[in-house]
Amino acid sequence: MFKLYKLMANKFKCLSFLTISLTLLQVVSFLVLPILLGQLTRLIGENAYLIQNNLSTNRPITIEILRINFLCQSHQSALMHLGGYFALFLIIGTISAMCASLLASYVSQAGSKQIRSCLWKHLGELSQKDIEAFSNAKILTRFTIDISRIQTGLMSFLRMLIIGPFNLVLGLVFALLTNLQLSMIFLVVIPLLTLTMVISGVIWNPIQKKEQEMYDKINIESRENILGAKVIKSYNMEQIQWNKFQNVNKNWGTITSKSWIIFTITFNFIEIISNIAIAFIVFFVGKQTSKENIADFSKSIGNGVTFMNYVMTVTFGVVASSFTTFNIFKANVSSKRIFEIMNKKPDIAKIKSDKLIVNGEIEFSHVSFKYYESAKSNVLEDISFTLKPGKVLGIIGPTGSGKSTIAKLLNLDFKTQDGLVTIDGHNIQEIDTDSLRKNISHVYQNPCLLSGTIKSNLLLAKPNATDEEIELAAKNGCAFEYINKFKEKFEHVVEQKGANLSGGQKQRLSIVQGLIKRPKILILDDSTSALDARTEAMVRNNIKEEFKYEKISLVIIAQKISAIIDADEILVLNQGKIIDRGNHEELISRDGLYKEIAYSQLGGNNE
Repeated sequence: MFKLYKLMANKFKCLSFLTISLTLLQVVSFLVLPILLGQLTRLIGENAYLIQNNLSTNRPITIEILRINFLCQSHQSALMHLGGYFALFLIIGTISAMCASLLASYVSQAGSKQIRSCLWKHLGELSQKDIEAFSNAKILTRFTIDISRIQTGLMSFLRMLIIGPFNLVLGLVFALLTNLQLSMIFLVVIPLLTLTMVISGVIWNPIQKKEQEMYDKINIESRENILGAKVIKSYNMEQIQWNKFQNVNKNWGTITSKSWIIFTITFNFIEIISNIAIAFIVFFVGKQTSKENIADFSKSIGNGVTFMNYVMTVTFGVVASSFTTFNIFKANVSSKRIFEIMNKKPDIAKIKSDKLIVNGEIEFSHVSFKYYESAKSNVLEDISFTLKPGKVLGIIGPTGSGKSTIAKLLNLDFKTQDGLVTIDGHNIQEIDTDSLRKNISHVYQNPCLLSGTIKSNLLLAKPNATDEEIELAAKNGCAFEYINKFKEKFEHVVEQKGANLSGGQKQRLSIVQGLIKRPKILILDDSTSALDARTEAMVRNNIKEEFKYEKISLVIIAQKISAIIDADEILVLNQGKIIDRGNHEELISRDGLYKEIAYSQLGGNNE
């Protein structure tokens, strides 16, 4: 929790201090009220007795507050003074409570917002490998439930952590000063309350941990069912998935029920203890006052009223301190989960450097790579090639041969373990990150479109792109024709992940995103797989024609021969190794995997 507190801006730290100060003022103001109420009760009783017996109320009277005596000229004067002070402290306490609550709410909300922003920013700095160490559902849980619990914990820290202990300690002190004999009851009440809260905490804390784990499982199950809805329906698995979800949901319900049962039992037991204590006070005061004169009787009744208020105050202090500890414990667990991500150092740090991409010449020199250190074999083995600006490199091979891994290394999603990847002669790991991101467009097979409009998605690649640039890129990506068929054209609404677009439409939009940047290096990672042969050929020709003077380095990764047939050089990969290379004519002229793929896809027409 304190680590998260350090993340907050100094403004919020100052407001936190002000909140704590106002809360202390509230506690002290409200603790004075029982004393004044007790004295008012005493004076009202005495005043009523004097009037009933036709006795004068204009005689001097001594008021005792915390064993300090104050002399007033008459009962009426004493009532007015006590009433005025009661109203004053009530107003001060109420105003300070309201201000402290508003400030605590603002600080906790603003603080949680800042923590969420820090988490979001840090996630943006992590590499793909770093992010894959956490599941999507767990990351979402940290953004929602965990940060919500941290917000509650901050509120508890700023308010209840002050109110609880101070009510307990000062309430006990004021009670001792009010009546030493009656204060002996706290020797029983406080240990009983403390024992109740400790036992409750010991049982409750493991349940809270389990409850947070169950939240993760519910998120995972929900996400899988939502994302896999088509597969679930196509294989008639609705009942199986329903049973799985119900099992997780039932477990969560059981855990939550246990938590509330413990809470209810604890609260009721505390209420029983405090009511027994009050009953004892009433009995004790009643027994003492039966033999006293009216002055002592009224004083005893007043002290009894004061003392009962302090019993409730001390009880509240114990309960508030305990439940605040629980809330802070929950927030602490959540903060640890947040710091699991925040403490994750980026595998690939952002680099500020004078090494920039100017031409886009690519070279892989004896590159070997595996995703996990524990893996027995490499995904790529001794990969070497050079791609000059203005040239096209095609990469083909069976599924799992390492084609997309080359693209990920070129995009610096991962670091190489052996060998060197350079662009314009610079080690890719030393190139300025902004220059790298600006000059490389990686178009994936499965486009990731965000909810918004077609235009808003295209502007992600280049926020300052003009309408002319957008239209040109759309024409080159063969998307302009179908976009124009929409009534809203470029303002057509795109649902999350492009759910309202076909596979080919999404791929073409993704290609347009890559083109609109006008990069030095363009990677088409099987990004025309959903296009028909005619549209695929048009996209290739448009790119070749559009960039013929700018000489970009074009990398085409494909399963289809037709996508790379015009490439200046083609790499044939199998099991992470380059088993053949050359242009289409060279590769088709000799026996090998490429020729087999070509004949299976093109038949006799392999020209």
